[in-house]
Amino acid sequence: MYTRNPEGAAEESEDAAHLAWFHTLAHGLFPYHFDMVDDGAEATAIYVTDYSGVDWEVPEEAERKKMPAPTAPDTFAAATGLTYAVETDVMGGMGPDLIPFSETEEAETFADEHGGRTIEYDDIDRSLVEGIQMTEME
Repeated sequence: MYTRNPEGAAEESEDAAHLAWFHTLAHGLFPYHFDMVDDGAEATAIYVTDYSGVDWEVPEEAERKKMPAPTAPDTFAAATGLTYAVETDVMGGMGPDLIPFSETEEAETFADEHGGRTIEYDDIDRSLVEGIQMTEME
């Protein structure tokens, strides 16, 4: 949820008009987030799928390895406290993506198994996201 008063400073609001929903992080959520912040808004909450908290399986036999996209309320966690696997061979809904985990060790294992590395929320910036977007889908 993002809030903004006429002067651009953040204010608390329960107005659902400021909610946004995305199925991908690098191709949806983070570009939107950076644009909103550039326009003076402040995120009051950002939730993403926590793959440490759900049962998931990467279909290894598929031509394109893709993470599932669970949407039950209990599959989400605050984005700021998670560790993200990046630059792996597993795709999100629109191609290469960030894969979030609340358990750092699980993120590291995922990155090791799928050819990537891990980063923290504060390491995610526009440059990183644009690099992910430019990566070709395999």
